[in-house]
Amino acid sequence: MAKLKEKILQALRNDSKLEVTLDEVSQSQENLLKNHSNPVFSNKDKNKILKGYTDLQDIGKSLYRYNSLQEHNYINDAQEEKEDIKNKVLKTGITYNKYIWHSENSEHTCDKCKELDGQVFDFYDEVPERPHPNCRCTVEIVEDLNNKTEDNDNTNKIPPQSPNHQPEQESPQQPTPQNPSQTKIQAWIKPCNGPITSGYGKRVSPVPGASSYHNGWDIGVPIGTSVSTIADGKVIAVGPARGYGNWVVIDHGIINGTRVTSEYGHLSSWNVSYGQVVKQGQVIAKSGNTGYSSGPHLHITIREGNFQGTAVNPSKYIKVNF
Repeated sequence: MAKLKEKILQALRNDSKLEVTLDEVSQSQENLLKNHSNPVFSNKDKNKILKGYTDLQDIGKSLYRYNSLQEHNYINDAQEEKEDIKNKVLKTGITYNKYIWHSENSEHTCDKCKELDGQVFDFYDEVPERPHPNCRCTVEIVEDLNNKTEDNDNTNKIPPQSPNHQPEQESPQQPTPQNPSQTKIQAWIKPCNGPITSGYGKRVSPVPGASSYHNGWDIGVPIGTSVSTIADGKVIAVGPARGYGNWVVIDHGIINGTRVTSEYGHLSSWNVSYGQVVKQGQVIAKSGNTGYSSGPHLHITIREGNFQGTAVNPSKYIKVNF
């Protein structure tokens, strides 16, 4: 996606609405997440890709908020947000780095490998995977010296509290199916593999007047990633919901005297139905970018109490290393 920086700045100069630009930012985030899972990259470069993703996620959030402020006629606030976006974009929020493909000259080098050898990709473009199982080709990140920007070496860890929005949604109240108490407490699992790009707690909302409290985790994954239930349970809500876009809600029964539910939001699709019993690890949906979302990711909220009870930090039930 060439010259993303110039496109954003041009849209801001023209005071135009940013739907098209937001779509491009969202697609760039999607490509970065795919590259992060591509084995052709080294772990060191994967960390740089994740840093690029979180930087772009922050810019996408600000663009979304700028649009919302304009729509609600908060002119002064929109102008402040506009200047903030310019600063983020100009100060290494968007990189000009490139990828370059290296083929290994060996018995495993096929014609496709030779064709890709030396090919250069934009940082925000999706890089193809290795063309065959025995391929040993690699791709490295190289600095674009024609558009040199400052490099930030603090890329070895994704900030767990990177701000991202998750506005509270209004959804139809649905009766909770009876679910037997859970007698055996499972070791709960993450719903999908991906970095936690926004943690539980305070955050900056892109929607004027929305809550500044993030009630769960955002997990950065490409659209269409399989989403699994974190523990055994029963589906108590499924389908469109304001804010969350498409969602699925699972009742996990009584845990230590308290009913616990999990919510999975911004889904592109789902493959379960209301009242269905599900097992831990069962694929219930595909991740997406629906509802109030500025980029592809999965949002998960864990609540204690009845349907839409009190949100708690997911780390209380899901043990992960940040």
